[in-house]
This record gives sequence, C-alpha cells and structure tokens, in this order.
Amino acid sequence: ILMTSFAFIAGLIPLVFANGPGKVGNRTIGSAAAGGMLLGTVFGVIIIPGLYYIFAKISAKHILVKDEEENPLTEAIDQYVQN
Repeated sequence: ILMTSFAFIAGLIPLVFANGPGKVGNRTIGSAAAGGMLLGTVFGVIIIPGLYYIFAKISAKHILVKDEEENPLTEAIDQYVQN
C-alpha cells in the first residue's frame, strides 16, 4: 500500500512543478491529487487501524456477563429446561 501510494505521489511531482502554458491548472490538479493520495494513505494505514484498535479495547471492557466463557449461560438454561 505504501509503495504504490508513494510511487503515485512521486509521479505527480513533475505535474506539481510544471512550467509553461496551463501551469496553474497542472499545479492545481497535481497538488490536489498528491494531497488527496497522501491523506488517503494516512487514513488507510494509520487512522482506520488505530480507531479499530481503540474501539476493540473499549468493547472488551463492556462484557455483559462476567465469567461467561467459563460458565456459559446456555448450559444453565439447557439443564433447567431438561429438568
């Protein structure tokens, strides 16, 4: 992901530093595309996985029933129904 993103951004560098006719449009398009790709790469590689990690930690704290994995609720219900 990083290699392709940085290669794309590096390919836009000549467009950002363009001279000659239409240089304003080329610079605008080049800088917008490079900035968008850089922002998208940062979001995709750092921010989204970071948010996933944070929300996973938050959800791990909110366990509805303590020790449910050691004493599953379904076994108690099954024994009650069978008797």
